[in-house]
Order: sequence, then C-alpha cells, then structure tokens
Amino acid sequence: MIFVNRKPVIGILATSNYMVSDDCFLDTYRYGNNYIRKLVELGAVPLLIPFCDEKIIEESLAMCDGLLLPGGSRIRPVNFEVIDYFYQKKKPILGICMGMQTLAMYSVNKESTEVKRIIEKIPSDQHWPVEVKRNNSNITVHKDNVLSDSKLAKIIGQTEIEVNSVHHNCIITVGSEFMVSARSLDGIIEGIEYKGNDRFIIGVQFHPELLPQFNNIFEKFIAECRKDR
Repeated sequence: MIFVNRKPVIGILATSNYMVSDDCFLDTYRYGNNYIRKLVELGAVPLLIPFCDEKIIEESLAMCDGLLLPGGSRIRPVNFEVIDYFYQKKKPILGICMGMQTLAMYSVNKESTEVKRIIEKIPSDQHWPVEVKRNNSNITVHKDNVLSDSKLAKIIGQTEIEVNSVHHNCIITVGSEFMVSARSLDGIIEGIEYKGNDRFIIGVQFHPELLPQFNNIFEKFIAECRKDR
C-alpha cells in the first residue's frame, strides 16, 4: 500500500546507552522524548533507529526521509556510518548539541585519512551555568551572532538570538564543505551548515526543541524531508 500524502519519517539516533548489561532486560538504549514530541507536534513521524551490537540495520535507514542527530553524552563510530548514509543519499540532516558536534567531526574526518579530534572542553561554565538544571534547560542564558547570509539566518529571520545552553564541550572547526553559521559572544561555534544547495544539513549547539521560538528550524527541516520522496 502506498500512502501518497504520508507524513515525513525522521530517523532519530539513540542519545546514549541507558545501560550495558548481560541482563537482556537491562541492556537498553536511551532516546530523548523532547525530540520525539517536537517532531510529532510539527507533523512528522519519528523513527527510532535501532542498533544491533553497534551495527546499523540499514533497512531502517531506508525508511527515513531525514535524520535528526540528538544531544547526548557519547559519540559512537556507528553514528558516522549513519550520517554518511544520509549524506550520500542527499537526505536532510539536523544536528542538535552533541549531534552538531558529531556532524562537525564527520565533515572533517570524511576528508582525512587520519582521525582528527576537533572537540575541546570549554574552560568556563558559561555554556552550562550552575543554575541551569536538566529540568529548566529551556531558559535562555546567552546570545549568539548568526551569519547574515547563512541558511540558519534565513530560517530564523534574525542575526542575533538568545539561546539555551547545556554543554561543556565545543567544536573548533568544520570540514571544507561546511561553514560556521553562528557563534556565541565568547567565540564558541554555535551553528554549522553545509555550504552547497544540493543538500540540507544544519547543526546547532543549543536545543531548539525546548524553545518554541525556534520551531521554524524544525519546520524547515521537516519541509525539506517532504521533498523528493
């Protein structure tokens, strides 16, 4: 059965292992409900991308119209395989927080025969202030400057934004096919994107799924996922 007007299906990677155990009922992955809720709210169908012993089930990727790379605490090698699948298929990708960092690492290392580390620890707590806890991470804590001719600026319609922030690490560069689209006032990279027009790939360091004023980022991403299906 073919659904002509079906909603776009967005693949979501696990944010981390919830627990690794020999107990089959405890060996689980964690997926962020905040991303799932936002996609459903804005008219997409989330598909939780499964792993089997850290290997991709490629048939699940083929069902997806786009990829959401969520925040989390661990970057797995298998994440780069998933990104490469969507990159080669020219399907839209949105990276958030650690997802943006993973995307940046992919952009750099796809051009190199040696693994390059481009993530550094932020020396201050400005990007995860002590007053910000996991249950109030929707409050804005600093400003970002957005490059005026970037895709991100066109989507949000602003070149200065106030964002939330819950990260201790940052990226320091991107690959030659990508560009930095936003920085915080202290110079930390807060947005990246693919330079060309043949793919829609955007990453942001903040969490737009927790800030309704940035629904337009998700709306644009979902709209791109509707194309060429």
